[in-house]
Amino acid sequence: MKKRVLLTMALVLIFAMGTLTGCGTSKADAVWTNGAIYTADENDTFVEAVAVKDGKIIFTGSSADAEAYVGSKTVVNDLDGKFMMPGMTDSHLHAPGTMMTSLFEIDLNGILTEDKTIQTIKDYVAAHPDMDVYYGSGFSIGAFSGQEVAKGPTKERLDAITDKPMIIMSYDGHVAWLNSAGFELCKITKDTVPPKGGTIEKTASGELWGTLKELAQELIPAHTYTDEQFAQGYKAFIDGQAALGYVGLTDMTTGITAAPTNANILKNMDADGKLKMYVVSNTVMDPNKDIKPQIDAAAEKRANYGTETFKYTSLKFFADGVIEGVTGYLLEPYTAASGKSNFVSAPLWTPDQMKEAFDYALQNDFQIHVHSIGDAATRQTLDALEYAQGKNEGKDFRNVITHLQLVADEDITRFGELHIIASLQPYWAFKEPYWWEVVDQPLLGTQRAETEYPMQSFIDAGATLVSSSDHPVTPINNPFWAIEVGVTRNLENAEYYGVKDITDMDDPTWLLDKKERVSLTDMIKSFTINGAYQNFRDDISGSIEVGKYADFAVLNQNLFDINPIDIDKTLVLSTIFHGEAIYTAE
Repeated sequence: MKKRVLLTMALVLIFAMGTLTGCGTSKADAVWTNGAIYTADENDTFVEAVAVKDGKIIFTGSSADAEAYVGSKTVVNDLDGKFMMPGMTDSHLHAPGTMMTSLFEIDLNGILTEDKTIQTIKDYVAAHPDMDVYYGSGFSIGAFSGQEVAKGPTKERLDAITDKPMIIMSYDGHVAWLNSAGFELCKITKDTVPPKGGTIEKTASGELWGTLKELAQELIPAHTYTDEQFAQGYKAFIDGQAALGYVGLTDMTTGITAAPTNANILKNMDADGKLKMYVVSNTVMDPNKDIKPQIDAAAEKRANYGTETFKYTSLKFFADGVIEGVTGYLLEPYTAASGKSNFVSAPLWTPDQMKEAFDYALQNDFQIHVHSIGDAATRQTLDALEYAQGKNEGKDFRNVITHLQLVADEDITRFGELHIIASLQPYWAFKEPYWWEVVDQPLLGTQRAETEYPMQSFIDAGATLVSSSDHPVTPINNPFWAIEVGVTRNLENAEYYGVKDITDMDDPTWLLDKKERVSLTDMIKSFTINGAYQNFRDDISGSIEVGKYADFAVLNQNLFDINPIDIDKTLVLSTIFHGEAIYTAE
């Protein structure tokens, strides 16, 4: 009996010593060591090393302790002091972004001036003289002036370039610019009645001006591409996102009219193991159609597209339009610069209609994702969510309101009370050159425009803050540009805008409401663990913790060790998804 006890004690001691020295430790497929690794866990922990097996994290801690996980076949990646953080999620964009336009259309994305806009269109037509119809995307209303800021550019500008039909979408997807032949193609005349929630802009004499806004775009026949073109576009798009450090995307489809998303392209990529990124897609709801058949059809789609990598979880609703189109729904009127007297615009859904829709969505276990720009639209949306959530208690909603350009102070507190996710686009939270002084300030007035895009206030109210780009509205969705703006509320990437750079984050030239600045840790979390939370993936990704997938980004500089105005200079050296490098910088 004594010998058996002694033998047992000896075995326990041997096992314990083996664990300490690595002899009973599972050997990793790969180890990253000697790094400055921000985990984004609840305690904002930094570690030196991470060990990964079968695509999942099995260890985080010191480089010395990581040696126990190194075996003869383990790939050891020496970070040599470099910064690592969780891979990021863009929580609201429109895949495949600008890729289809850049490959097959007139691409005006990122062009900020009138002269270059017109010249780019002319150059494209000259280079493609045999096309029957010219499509394009990405024009900015901020590139124009006078009445064209409120109404959009005129058809005569395009008539002077070609007599073939031309249809060009604005960068935000809320305005379509047509020439005379384009209106004829769409069978739109000055007497055409737009769908409810849409506007056909006209001259003072009642003639067609040149633009369609919001739901009036339903009058435009959809521009179709071949499956091969879409596959090419999606592959290039996802590769580009990986190069920016993304491992997750929330695809809000391609427009307000619920044009077909190319779910089969993504499904086929997923089935072939080529979708190296988490994708969540959604279905856009149309306020001019019965809501229940739309949601029932979305539920069928959800059942057909649901894997760990690619799935549907949400329904998208447009509560209103946009400020630049004078279609954002406001509590107080636009200024006289809008060309309209005592005008606040109107919601795209009636209050009762929205409540019914939200209730039925939650009954069917959908997440609700709402576009809301104006403060009146956000108030109506919160009222409807409060009603619907109250009727469907006990469910994990994770409902989202995005954009939130103007929000009344008393409504910000409701985000925390109702557990509504605030999905913001930090890229826009400063006095953007060629935009602030042309669009926001004139249409809203200086005092109101100064309160745009609250951020820290949502955190103070207890809300979950996620960051997104609304790409291609933001033509380049570099997350480090957004992180810098969130931290500084000031200019990033002066070269992109062609203006003089700032040397102080308090420089007043482009600074917008600095009390809304967000801490660096909160900004990183808005792109990592919070983004994963929105998409119901926080249990498997979003932070560097044992048991989660190895989804990382390795950067060229430590975000915590630099001047905040230099965050935009950050480059991604590699992006890791499920332990596999999906991007490596040359």
